[in-house]
Amino acid sequence: MTRMDEILDRVAAIQPLPDTVMKLMNVINDPKSTIEDIIEVIRYDQAVTTQMLRICNSAYFAVSREIDSLNDAIRMLGTMKILQLVMAVHSNSLLANRQSGYGLEPGILWKHSVGVAITATWFAEKIHYANANLAFTAGLLHDVGKTILNEYVGKDFAEIVRRVNEDNLSFCEAEHAVLGFSHEEIGAKVAEKWQVPEHITRCIRHHHDPRPLTPPDPLVDAVYLANCVCLLLGIGLGADGLSYRADHEIMERYGLRESDLEIAGTQMMLELKRVMQMYAAPGQPQEPMLVTG
Repeated sequence: MTRMDEILDRVAAIQPLPDTVMKLMNVINDPKSTIEDIIEVIRYDQAVTTQMLRICNSAYFAVSREIDSLNDAIRMLGTMKILQLVMAVHSNSLLANRQSGYGLEPGILWKHSVGVAITATWFAEKIHYANANLAFTAGLLHDVGKTILNEYVGKDFAEIVRRVNEDNLSFCEAEHAVLGFSHEEIGAKVAEKWQVPEHITRCIRHHHDPRPLTPPDPLVDAVYLANCVCLLLGIGLGADGLSYRADHEIMERYGLRESDLEIAGTQMMLELKRVMQMYAAPGQPQEPMLVTG
């Protein structure tokens, strides 16, 4: 049995994504789905409804009257925003823990994932990809492999970093050389076990390098570019603090320039700040935490 097989055998003990998230991903992935289908999935999730009402009635929105129903919340925020918040709420429990093996403090991986989700949506719209909601979800889940590998990377991390520095490998290449696989690969395998839609699983598998895909997948490219932007800005950069650059061939595919990356980054920082303000409890800092490697 390989080391990857051993890890995958233990995945059953890891809490999978909640039913609401799985249903939402299937709804988002279905081009025939309607707004009513999305609302129907959300409506019966008590945790989501409670969180949506809390956010809508927070000081951030300063509403003139109390928002006391999901329908009111949807009218106030819009279906797409509600959908994104639902995914963010449920992914928090999966991604918010300390990823000590990667040198990431509590909450950093979640903030990075939200940043990538926001930016992937921006790129999806920029390149005229039809399903921006799918891009948000794929961005949110792209690094799920890190939550799986976290305990395994810790003891091997020094060797991974040595190979990065001395052998001029990317972090993923060094990860693969030391562990036999990367967080992208294990993340995709886990996503398959959880029956995550294929489009999203493909993004998890190729979010650091979409070039092997033939023909190119615009959704994967959007998540890849979003990940590059967030890492360049230090959002979620841990002990693997490397020099990340977006591949020019992928950018040229969509007529993108460096200025587009800058605009995407600026828009993401503004939106991420708003998200952090919405989620911050009283007395907690509201600025997104930046970590430079």
